[in-house]
Amino acid sequence: MKQTILSQIDIYEGEVKMPKFFDINRSELKADILQSYVVQNVRSRDTFNFASMDYNLPYSKSLHMLKTYIVEHSKLHYGHTLVPLESFGNILNSNQQSFSRTMTNPIDLLHSPDYTMMYGVDVQPNSSSLVIEYNNNRKVNNKRFFKIKNNCYIIFPSVLQSFITANNSSKQNIFLTVNFERFD
Repeated sequence: MKQTILSQIDIYEGEVKMPKFFDINRSELKADILQSYVVQNVRSRDTFNFASMDYNLPYSKSLHMLKTYIVEHSKLHYGHTLVPLESFGNILNSNQQSFSRTMTNPIDLLHSPDYTMMYGVDVQPNSSSLVIEYNNNRKVNNKRFFKIKNNCYIIFPSVLQSFITANNSSKQNIFLTVNFERFD
């Protein structure tokens, strides 16, 4: 019997393990996201667009180090060449959740990202999960829950619907999203 795989859903998760003295400065990432939040530096001014809750990030050493780690880790362990596209932050206040959305643009799939990474910048323990919705042949509307932890990432295909569950802590949760294009 010969097996041919036509499609698969690949999700990668793990902790960012940097060499000693080269840790990702999550405080710098948090400060950049909060600064954009305060001045409302958002990806879209259209309140009917989900990007109105995405806060732009300036270039920083910490952001560059994180992207480089993910690109090199992906190439070394999985043979994928990932190219970072856009990055933005999200903030969820107590009892707030994100909208369910996909990162691809159905009108312009050619220029849409292939993968999306969710990274925990400052997340209270056991307070939020990333929910990824997918179909598995005839079984539709499946959901997979991933706990979001500080300094940990989840990378998944951008075509999948995803959202972050309600923040059940009394403090803000801060996340970083990075979209990637994949070349093999």
